[in-house]
Amino acid sequence: MANTPRVLLVEDNAANAYLARYVLEAAGFEVDWAANGQLGLEAAAARRPDIILMDLRMPVLDGYEATRRLKADPALRDVPVLAMSAQAMPEERARALAAGCAAHIGKPIDVATLADEIRPWLP
Repeated sequence: MANTPRVLLVEDNAANAYLARYVLEAAGFEVDWAANGQLGLEAAAARRPDIILMDLRMPVLDGYEATRRLKADPALRDVPVLAMSAQAMPEERARALAAGCAAHIGKPIDVATLADEIRPWLP
């Protein structure tokens, strides 16, 4: 389906990734998964998602730096990045927004509302 929104989920916790992927695919999204920020950068360049859900605390390359690099890439800078993290303190949210995230979705995710939370950010 050509109009199926493509989501890149960058999440190091396999259980969290499985749940988010399951919820989003059930809502009609195509979901790619990357297990850390570096793999997320590579997947974004290769697949050009419509939106990226970015965990903030990951090994190899954290979500803050991965987001900064995405926003510095002319081919990817317009792709919305939503922080998806248990780091919900105001300072952490501000840090995510400063890195280039458009919004913050708290974890644990709300399976009833996740798809609706990201729809406004889709092209």
